[in-house]
Amino acid sequence: MYCRKLNNGKWSCTTDATPNPLTGQRRQITRRGATKKEAMQRVQVAADELSKQRQPHKLLVQEVYAQWMEVYKETVKPSSVKTRVVALRLFIEKHGNHLISKLQANDLQKFLIERRDTGISKHHIAGTRTALNLLFEYAAKNDYIEKNLVKDTVLPKANKASTPFVNAKKKYLEKEEIQNFLTGVKSSGRRNAYALALTLLSTGLRVGEALALTWDDIDMETSTLVVRKTLFEKPADEGGFEFMPPKTEDSNRTVSFNQELAEELKKMKIQYNKEKLIGLRDPKSKWCNLVFTGRSQQPVRSVTIANVFNKMYKAYGIPDVSGTHILRHTHITMLVEAGVDLPVIMERVGHSNINITLDIYTHVTKKMQKQSDDKINEYFRQFI
Repeated sequence: MYCRKLNNGKWSCTTDATPNPLTGQRRQITRRGATKKEAMQRVQVAADELSKQRQPHKLLVQEVYAQWMEVYKETVKPSSVKTRVVALRLFIEKHGNHLISKLQANDLQKFLIERRDTGISKHHIAGTRTALNLLFEYAAKNDYIEKNLVKDTVLPKANKASTPFVNAKKKYLEKEEIQNFLTGVKSSGRRNAYALALTLLSTGLRVGEALALTWDDIDMETSTLVVRKTLFEKPADEGGFEFMPPKTEDSNRTVSFNQELAEELKKMKIQYNKEKLIGLRDPKSKWCNLVFTGRSQQPVRSVTIANVFNKMYKAYGIPDVSGTHILRHTHITMLVEAGVDLPVIMERVGHSNINITLDIYTHVTKKMQKQSDDKINEYFRQFI
């Protein structure tokens, strides 16, 4: 410690503090006091406080993740938080107890490749990399690491030797599979299950958008419905549901529906009016006018619907299929096969990112090209 008397009669003392955690360079602290003793005491207290602090280079990945999540959840919708939590779950399980300053870009790249090799889609891997980028950008801005290592990684290519990655889950249902699926759902006896399946298949709505529909969103005269909200399911420890804005600005849209769905909705509207008449629909409840409800006239969880649909997929031997989102993809496939232009498809299904629609569009058009080639080859065989 070095102390000196200043011209004004006060004292200044300087001492070494803990090194800079990122660079390892020497750091010093200076404090002043009316007397030499006071200055020495003040500088020692400051040095002790600094040494007690949790140094950034000693922070674990899970600690930085917890800090970032507290900030992140204040800036985005709950559904976005849920997406990031799911995307980073395996990374936190693997690297959560590692010092974030000790991780290398190669560690992150290896993790992305490992995820690729499990057979998940490129879209999901991209989502994981995006979530990692947000986390490590936060760490860099707070000087927990020197730079965002995710920027030194790349999205891994499809591994041709890995069958699951190349031939991931089916992107859409074939015509016969659609017929079998709808037959099964209709005979399941589950409240509104058939009408919901028909809605997803014939409009391309996301399941949250469909479950958030209220009767004032539906115009039976013009056979159109308006998408202006989505049903968000709160975490299990919080419970309940909440209306939220749609996924993107482009998700706000008006969608036409066919005669088959119109007939189902008419039946449901009659049932809805009966429930209101006998008091099963509480006019004070914000769920009073929901189109799709459970037997208690409360919102339906998407996982409940997914379980019903999964049983139908299994019962009718439809392989590599699960959940509800494949019905949205199937709707897009129908539009492509009907010759609808890509911009019109994007507007109808509320896609703001052309790559999402283009992925399905390209897949279907390749199949159509193959069918066309087969027909041409078959035609020419008669001349040989």
